[in-house]
Amino acid sequence: MREIALMLQPMAESIVWQLFPQARRDGPYLCVGSLQGEPGKSLKIKIRGSNAGSWADYATSKSDPRGRGDLLKLMRYTIGNGDLGTAVREAKRMLSIDSMDPAKLERHRRAAAKAQARAEQRDKDDKEKARAQAEGLWQSGAKLTASSPPVLYLQGRGIDFARLGKLPGAIRFHPEVWHAQLKRKLPAMVTKFNSGSLHAATHVTYLEYRGGRWVKLTHEGAQRMGLPEGEALRTKIIRGPAHTLRGHIALWKGDTSGRLEAIPHGTPVEVSEGIEDGLSYAMANPGARIVAAGTLGIIEVMDIPAQAGALHLLAQNDDKAQPREALERAIAAQQLRAREAGLAREVACRWPPPNFKDWNDWLLGKEKTP
Repeated sequence: MREIALMLQPMAESIVWQLFPQARRDGPYLCVGSLQGEPGKSLKIKIRGSNAGSWADYATSKSDPRGRGDLLKLMRYTIGNGDLGTAVREAKRMLSIDSMDPAKLERHRRAAAKAQARAEQRDKDDKEKARAQAEGLWQSGAKLTASSPPVLYLQGRGIDFARLGKLPGAIRFHPEVWHAQLKRKLPAMVTKFNSGSLHAATHVTYLEYRGGRWVKLTHEGAQRMGLPEGEALRTKIIRGPAHTLRGHIALWKGDTSGRLEAIPHGTPVEVSEGIEDGLSYAMANPGARIVAAGTLGIIEVMDIPAQAGALHLLAQNDDKAQPREALERAIAAQQLRAREAGLAREVACRWPPPNFKDWNDWLLGKEKTP
């Protein structure tokens, strides 16, 4: 089955258009709302690269067998109505496998293998290009000062660097970062992802000056700049392969210094999803070593050095099922990585009080509404 799925990859785009005539293009993906094929963005199918034909429905949980897979599985749950045999027969028809003589079939297999190798190299080259561009974006940003817009924005979130005594070196300010939705450049807080000594990616938080202060880009501000009515606003993005390179943001070094890989043996590491949550925790625990991930998915794959002590995830009291499931996967993945490395490492959550959604709300005293 895997061989058939690989042989289908060069045909991925044409097959997806046949399955989903209402699909819409989004970079290297075609998107629909679900396996039913209605317009939407929840189900994304990659149409080029080494994993062409791979897909995921982000409206489902990772444990849902109908939530992700390869092109053959996609055919199973569309034209096959759940029957794998029907999908295999249709795939063989598309590939003309049943009518091929053995020599021609072998040539077809070799061609598919070469195409896969070329796609993998292109993916590798594309990721390196994206990484280098992300590094260039951060390098062209300005180092923080007391009056930098990111400092003033974070100050509005209750994070006072004057009290903490230093500014985080991972964060810079860039006055002009492209916002794809709004098709214009906006000021932004740009933050460096590390993977060992490598600059892996750059986290971007778009800012605006509103009401006499710096804030995260608002929906109202974006609408004035042309955001279509009813479209969800992207206020944050990650540029570069942070997930592939298992990167982290060295957000707060506390009582330690240097890269994460050089921390003293047994140093606990606190991991937040967001920058604001991690720095909020630092306000109460300035001696802590804190890294941020940008997404729960990156926490799941993040490399934590062997000499680190306990790993504490700075969790959020989220009422939605998907973030809770993602947090549980991150915990389980880091526990497994510790076991496989032979480490007796505690991996657990730290929770804000239950009447606060996250650590920044806790810092601000902003309780959840009933």
